[in-house]
Amino acid sequence: MTESTRLDNRAPDVGESALRPGRVLAVACLAHGMIVVDTSIVHVAIPSIRADLDASLPTMQFVVTSYVVVIASLLLAGAAAVGRYGAVRMFRLGVVLFGVTSVLCGLAPDGAVLVAMRASQGLGAVLLMPAVLVMLTDTYQDQAKRAKAMSIWSMCAGSPVAFGPTLGGALVETVGWRSIFWINVPVVLLVLWLSARHMPRGEQAAAKEPQDVPGQLLSIVFLGSLALALAEGQDLGWTRPLPVAAAAVAVIAFAAFVIRQRTYAYPLIPGDLFRAPGFRGFVTVGLLLFVAYNGLMFTLSVFLQQVRGYDPVTTGLCFLSSALPITFMPLVAGRFDAKFGARKVLGAGIALSLAGGLLLVAVGSRAPLGTCLGLVFVGIGFGLATVPQITLVMAAAPAHRSAIAGGLMSAGRSTGSLIGVALLAGLQSGNGIAAPAFVVLVVYVLMALAAFTGGRGLPADAAK
Repeated sequence: MTESTRLDNRAPDVGESALRPGRVLAVACLAHGMIVVDTSIVHVAIPSIRADLDASLPTMQFVVTSYVVVIASLLLAGAAAVGRYGAVRMFRLGVVLFGVTSVLCGLAPDGAVLVAMRASQGLGAVLLMPAVLVMLTDTYQDQAKRAKAMSIWSMCAGSPVAFGPTLGGALVETVGWRSIFWINVPVVLLVLWLSARHMPRGEQAAAKEPQDVPGQLLSIVFLGSLALALAEGQDLGWTRPLPVAAAAVAVIAFAAFVIRQRTYAYPLIPGDLFRAPGFRGFVTVGLLLFVAYNGLMFTLSVFLQQVRGYDPVTTGLCFLSSALPITFMPLVAGRFDAKFGARKVLGAGIALSLAGGLLLVAVGSRAPLGTCLGLVFVGIGFGLATVPQITLVMAAAPAHRSAIAGGLMSAGRSTGSLIGVALLAGLQSGNGIAAPAFVVLVVYVLMALAAFTGGRGLPADAAK
């Protein structure tokens, strides 16, 4: 049986105005931007939260990591829910859940409650993220229009990463740390109001395959344990009991998950999706893209402050050299995608990232301007590669598998972020960043190979 999440599977009484593409795009950008900003806005508030709640440093680390760990571990389950119950339904449920838990985060009386509510925020995000991708993919059927829509969405998704800490700092200074969570409430209300006016009020029930509940549970255990092992291994040390136990559980769960997927008739990752030409290669590109960028940003943050002696403001200004291109390059990527094809744009993004990595290896450790110039190329490459990577993943996936395809892509990106920080954080030593920069360079080479492999497998008429 096939399952559909298409937005045109709607109740007959819904008017065509519900599917005006620009308004669907606006709702998707608002909702996804709200999720992304919460990954960065909390960092600047940690000292204020810790002082107000009298919380320990490990508790504050969990405030940051619990949100990301839940997203990484539950995205596949969220994608399965989107595929089974419909993108619009799960989108609205995710928005409501995210809004309620944001309010509860702002009301948290102690650190433990705040950690629990941050994790609950992640539950809303795991429904929103795959639902947004499905909604955009199904709304924009034309390849050129889809590329343009994805470029606008990527710009809106990248902006909070660049400017979220600035917004958070202003709110903490003027209103207090609780406001960084309550700021989500008006956005949630606006998104719900817009979605009620401009999206279908109902989706027709589609033929549904049996749920692979054991597969979902195993994926949660695997991804959650892997994320926990990476996050805590970095903080506590790789030989401590918690990261070692989490890594062992991840290995066992992964082996059981593979066996389950090979033997069950209706696996969580369907065989036709996994075997789709180009799909695995382009998902791998996304994972490696985030391994390199997030690992590099973490390492450079430590290097610039602890070795160079820069204060947080100066460090943030250095990071603008990559953050600004990441924010605006997706618009350029959308235009180039429509003109030259997604694969060529992706190749250009990877080539520019490689150039940035070479600059960081050669001069980044010795010259501040070299560091900033390397970050400019890395940012341009990242911003240019993001749109075609999404386009190619969704083009390679069978149409009725768009929900789980989006979930796999998002899970890969989230896991890549955690791997990058864990992989590169321990490599910076002395007065240089040559070792982590070299590893980033190797990751970019592997990314180029994955893109080449994916491009060879993709049919010639799909996202040229």
